[in-house]
Amino acid sequence: MPQLTDNWEFERGDLRGFTTEGLCTVVKTFDAFKRTHVFHPVSGQFFAVLDDPRRIDGEGARVLNPGEPNPVSLSQYTFSPDVSGQTTLAVDGATLECRNVTVEVGQALWFHWAFTRFDWSPANDFAMFAAYEGSAVDEPVYKVYLAQSLDLERQGRWYTNWEVFSWRPTKRFCGSLRWIVANGISTSIPLPRPGGDARPSALLLDCIALS
Repeated sequence: MPQLTDNWEFERGDLRGFTTEGLCTVVKTFDAFKRTHVFHPVSGQFFAVLDDPRRIDGEGARVLNPGEPNPVSLSQYTFSPDVSGQTTLAVDGATLECRNVTVEVGQALWFHWAFTRFDWSPANDFAMFAAYEGSAVDEPVYKVYLAQSLDLERQGRWYTNWEVFSWRPTKRFCGSLRWIVANGISTSIPLPRPGGDARPSALLLDCIALS
């Protein structure tokens, strides 16, 4: 996995070795909602941030500079049930992907992650990790929902702390790893609703490694 061993802590200060969609950056610090917390790297000087909740106008709509990528449509990640027992309609956001990855039997993939919400119900922004043996339009061989903003809202929290996640496949894996953060709306009637693309949340990543 040369892409990750070269830049697994993002210490080059960029996203070399990864493919991105939407706004993805490498930073030294990141502020949670209204500076309720300031994130620093788990190790080294840098970490990655998927999407940018700070880049909005007074109505919560995204504000992009010329030449910056538009958020990517993520409707394929709509899921049910969510933490409210309803359907979360995925709208748009950002992804970070590492291709041509091999994880042998007995190895584990590790990464640190954090999630910070900038929205409130009925929005249910979420972060997830998925592994694909084929194209990213196929069904992943493995996926996990790391965080949902409604879950944090119920706890009266705007962010998670840095968390550690590991995945140990039961058979040899060769494919792509993808991290996703998406705007979402929790609803009992799964039809598109206005405002679903406002006030995005963010997924933070650091220290991706195989062991």
